[in-house]
Parts: sequence; C-alpha cells; structure tokens
Amino acid sequence: MNSAPSLAVVVPFFNEERNVWEVCRELRAVLDRELSASEVILIDDGSSDRTGANLDEVAVRWPACRVFHLGENQGQSAALLFGFGRSIAPVIVTMDGDGQNDPRDIVRLLPLLEDADMVVGVRVERQDSWMRRRISRVANSIRSRALGDGVSDAGCGLKVFRRAVVGAFIPIRTLYSFMPALAVGAGFRVIETPVNHRPRRNGTSKYTVHSFLLLPILDFIGLRWFRSRRCQVPSLQPRAAHAAIVTLGEELYRRGLRRWMRLATLGVVICLIGFGIILLPREGRTSRPIGLHRAEQIALHDVPKGRVGSAELSMQEDRLIWIIDVQPPAAADLHEVEIDARDGHVILARTESAEEEAREVAAEEHRPLPKNNLPR
Repeated sequence: MNSAPSLAVVVPFFNEERNVWEVCRELRAVLDRELSASEVILIDDGSSDRTGANLDEVAVRWPACRVFHLGENQGQSAALLFGFGRSIAPVIVTMDGDGQNDPRDIVRLLPLLEDADMVVGVRVERQDSWMRRRISRVANSIRSRALGDGVSDAGCGLKVFRRAVVGAFIPIRTLYSFMPALAVGAGFRVIETPVNHRPRRNGTSKYTVHSFLLLPILDFIGLRWFRSRRCQVPSLQPRAAHAAIVTLGEELYRRGLRRWMRLATLGVVICLIGFGIILLPREGRTSRPIGLHRAEQIALHDVPKGRVGSAELSMQEDRLIWIIDVQPPAAADLHEVEIDARDGHVILARTESAEEEAREVAAEEHRPLPKNNLPR
C-alpha cells in the first residue's frame, strides 16, 4: 500500500475452510468499491482443516490482506487481540469468519463514529437456533443492566471502533462479549445500530455450553467487580493512559477472579439447577395449548413443501388434539396429521384419499355425497 491505511478489518477464522473464500470475496468487493485505503488482517486460529491453506491462497490474490497463523487454537478473543496488535490503522472493524455478518454493513457503521468511539451491530433478525437466541437475550439483558453499557447485542461480531478503545480491553476469553462494557467503563461513548445477519451456510458453530454460558458467567462476575473498583487516569497522555489501563485491568481482573471463584461456582450450580427445573417435564402440569400457527408449522415439518388445508381442534380421550390436513406437492391424496395440543408432538400421521376427504366434508355439512364422488 502506498499510504497508511485509514481502516483495519480484523477477521478470525477457526475451522472455516468452506467459508473462507466467500467471506473474503464479499469483504474485498466492499473494500475495493467503498474503502480502498484499508488493511485486512486474517487470522487462522490454529485450525485443523484447510482454513490456513485457503487463507494463504487468498493472500496471494489479494495484496491488501495479511494472514497470520496461530500455532494452536487460542479462542476468538485471543485471535482478535493478536490482530489488533498487528494493525496500524486508526479505525478497527471486527467481523466473524463464518459468513453470517454482512460486510456491506461496514460502510453504514463507519459514519456513526463521528458521534461515538465504538459502534456495535445489533442482529435484529438473528439467524440462530431458538435456544441460543433465548439464552443470548437473557444474558445481554443482565449484562447491560449490571455493567451499564446500554448495548442489547454485545456478542455481535460486527463492531467498528477507534484504535484508542483497544486500550480499554483486558485479555479475557470472552472479551468479544464484553468489549462495549469495557469501553464504556473507560469513558468511551458506545452506540449500537441494526445490522444484517445471515444463516450459516457451511460448517458448524464453535460455541459450546462451556464457552457460551459458563465462561461468560465467570467473566461477568469478575468484570462487575472490576467496574466497581476501576479508576480513571485523566492526566496521562492517551497512549500512556491506555497502557496503564491494560496493566491495572489485568491485575484487578485476576484478583476479582480469585476472590469470587467460589461464589461463581455456586452461582453456576444454581443456574444449572434452575434450567433443569424449567426444562424438565413435570407430571400433571397444565400448559396453554399450542396455537394454530404452531400446529401448522409442525404439520408442514412432517410433510415438507406441503400446503396446509383445513384445521380442527377437537377433544379426544380427555386431551386436545389439532387435526391438520396437508396437501403434499404433486399428489392428489391429503396427509392428515394429528398433533397433541399440549406439547406439540405428532400423535398420528396418515394419508387420506380424496374420496375419504369428500366423505368427511359431506358428513360435516349433513348432506349426501354426489353420486359421481362415491367410491366404487
């Protein structure tokens, strides 16, 4: 590059061999068209597949990017911190390497830095599983209230911030979820804006219960204490101030973890017990019947690409049952699905001929069938 870059895009990859080319192709198209004075830092976080080799091939064809390989998997936060240290641009962009972030949103987020130090994307139509979205929503609500960052989706991989904000980060494994809270705690202004979120096309999520639930709980407790004990150093020059923040933050964080480890363990046990009580079925419990829309979804799942016909809610043997007719594609016969209205499980699914359907309709209308519709 002939001049210093004005923007650095840091993208960590871990076992994403099938996503590397598409992610880099989309990112390059946006940067070449809108943000040519940019540097791109691609990090192979100790992948065991061809992710590293694919990244090297991308670098050969794309001079604006640099590829770094970590010897073993260090985690997303460590990879991001490594990338921050290798960048020189005054503005940094982070995004995930799984292809769910849309690089076109970068162009929309950058102008918002005129009134803020960090802009965080919000996945308003998040393309993840129901359970993951639910846990994330609860965790974001608790974190935002307790740490006061005012952010509703801190785990979104798409973030844009000034280089000075990096000095507020401390090296914890769940840093990607606590960047806004640490930035706010250091006196930086953080705002959020909706961004596009796409379904994962290839590969599988790298998050587990350990990384998605347990580690954030432990780090949340440590950061809650760190926030209450943090001091500001306004008299230092910016660079020296950020160095002091990092050093102080590491020490306070270690003390907080040691002090609250036993309490955190107890809290985790209580949370797991609570989840078990909520999720495990209980004998004799009553629940609100599932609605028609949910019943139709279950029926369509049993008959893919079908078309919903009539629906009926009836009482059979002291239990409510949805009876949904589904017309399979390119088939004359109907598929009748009986669904338990309490828990949504399919009781019975059978194929119903056109003659049987006509006979049922006639019986319901209390009129005889036309002669030409009677079965032979």
